[in-house]
Amino acid sequence: MIGSDKISSSFTVNRASETPFQSGGLRVYREYRDLGVAAATDGRIRAQIIRTTKPCPEGGGGAHLHDLEFQMVFVLKGNSRVWFEGQGEVTFETGDSWIQPPGIHHNVLYYSDDYELLEITLPADYETRPVED
Repeated sequence: MIGSDKISSSFTVNRASETPFQSGGLRVYREYRDLGVAAATDGRIRAQIIRTTKPCPEGGGGAHLHDLEFQMVFVLKGNSRVWFEGQGEVTFETGDSWIQPPGIHHNVLYYSDDYELLEITLPADYETRPVED
């Protein structure tokens, strides 16, 4: 049953040739390719492809949390190791995915040079805050 809070969207086609990767996102060592979902859903959902451009910082990117309702990650290429509050370190490889509960503390400890992922978040824009791990 579809509730009254359903997410509406417009028909959208997103072509790789017209939507290049861009720097300037959350992390300076990554590039982001927006898939047009935020615009199509009035900011309710974001879907983006993220790829790394520099080696993982020593000790990881720093423990942090995201203030959002939903986050799913699917590894398109490469591998990574991520620490999650209450879960410990988890290794991911091409084809793996995970859902992060809202507000979970985590730290990306390692990623391969070819690391590329698809990330889906609700809402499209949210706050990220550093935390003590």
